[in-house]
Amino acid sequence: MTRYFRYSAMAMALCFTAAALCGCSDSYDIADYQDSDARTEFNTNLDLNKTNSNAETVPADFQWFGEAEDAACTGNVKEVDVNFPGFSSRGYVGGFQNENDKVVFSVEVPVSGVYTLSFSTCGGNATAAKNNPAIVDGAGVGNITTPVGTSFSQCKVEGVYLTAGTHEIAAGTEWGYYFVDSLTVTAGTPISKDVYEITAQLSNPNANDNTKRLYQFLLDCYGKYTITGQNCDAGIDGKEMELIKTKTGQYPAMLGLDMMDYTPSRVHFGGGTGKAVDHALDFYCNHGGIVTFCWHWNAPESYLINSGDHPWYSGFYAKDCTLNLDAIADGTDPAGKDLLLRDIDAVAEAMKPLNEAQVPVLWRPLHEASGGWFWWGNCKPESYLWLWNLLYDKMTNEHGLNNLIWVWNGQDPAWYPGDATVDIMGIDIYPPEHTYTSQSSKFAELTGWSSEKKIIALTENGCMPDPDLLMRDNAVWSWFCTWGSEFIHDFGIASEKYTELYMWEKVYQSEHTLSLEDLPCLWEYPLP
Repeated sequence: MTRYFRYSAMAMALCFTAAALCGCSDSYDIADYQDSDARTEFNTNLDLNKTNSNAETVPADFQWFGEAEDAACTGNVKEVDVNFPGFSSRGYVGGFQNENDKVVFSVEVPVSGVYTLSFSTCGGNATAAKNNPAIVDGAGVGNITTPVGTSFSQCKVEGVYLTAGTHEIAAGTEWGYYFVDSLTVTAGTPISKDVYEITAQLSNPNANDNTKRLYQFLLDCYGKYTITGQNCDAGIDGKEMELIKTKTGQYPAMLGLDMMDYTPSRVHFGGGTGKAVDHALDFYCNHGGIVTFCWHWNAPESYLINSGDHPWYSGFYAKDCTLNLDAIADGTDPAGKDLLLRDIDAVAEAMKPLNEAQVPVLWRPLHEASGGWFWWGNCKPESYLWLWNLLYDKMTNEHGLNNLIWVWNGQDPAWYPGDATVDIMGIDIYPPEHTYTSQSSKFAELTGWSSEKKIIALTENGCMPDPDLLMRDNAVWSWFCTWGSEFIHDFGIASEKYTELYMWEKVYQSEHTLSLEDLPCLWEYPLP
């Protein structure tokens, strides 16, 4: 049976008032927010001095080059008529339409180490950039991002670890309709251990002690362990968490939740009450876990299409609402701004019990920033940045939510709000089924998106990453948080569609990951 966290409103109010009167947090007592069966035993032997070995150095002058028209083509891919400039030799290949459409190069490398894959590609007459997978021996290792333009250019996938020997390196199809001219493989630059030496403080100087403690714990673990996480709307008693515990013997250390059901338009149409705050209180206070929140922000009622294939409950998608963030940000739609302010107030009020209980939250709003599929990303970058800053200011300065660690989650550095309002950087990656690679190329890319070094996390994933590959490639994401439903179960039965059960067990039993049972007592973790 699902257990919702129950706390005494009177006790919470008295505790909060006492803290305010004395001007300090000395009166805070986690027991005021716990059930009688709360966890009392924690890990006191976590090794925070472990290090990783460096990969072998690839000869700096190594280079391999191959023409696409001479490589193996599968599916619809074939040599096409010459129309676009900048290619080498006699031509190039096209026909990337379906998942099985690839051009495959056979590449031999002399030593095991980090390499750079440079694909010469062209988007032709496409009006938007194209992202397609770079695939090594059948596993996705990164994105080939082809910019808008009618001539060929080099698209690099960096930080790719290859073992000595021969590999099949392919340009595949996801967003398709691009052309490939050649592949060049050169020595890459290994991810430096320096990226894990973070000196940045929390953006909110008024962050409460438990929030500082969690941030310090993340800093201490960064580069040494990856924290396991799972999105599960029903909390620790939900199906995803239950299955992981049953199959691996461990609970995830991090619970992913969503503030979606607290959004006024969903309350208006659905009539329900969100349970995410209850689950967060329970997971942290009773089980000693880490909580992260996203917010699928359903558009205000007046912007919902709410007909046919565009139901009200899908109103966070740009296709299912008429909200124009550019018009709101530039003042053309002042009524829209008032509604967004209303929504922020409602969600901030809903989160206040977490603040009062000093439950730290890895807060990840406005996620997948530049994708365009959500209404907050279907706009100009400057409109998104305006909304991020508005949200940060209201929740931090007006509502006084001092328990939030701000996690920015985007695909494009042009959408980065800046170091002053971002504590942690993350990205969502959904590789093909049974792909357990480290995604080191994207990790390496994110290290250059901010002016000061930040913790970097895999904030959503489909397949669980192989911990051994994370360490081998020195791409030690602070945490991963697997999405729920089909990525874990099929109508309540453990699913191997994305991650096979042997990998579940490997991930949760690894010495390189932290499960719930591995965590120390976070509300007693030493402050810096």
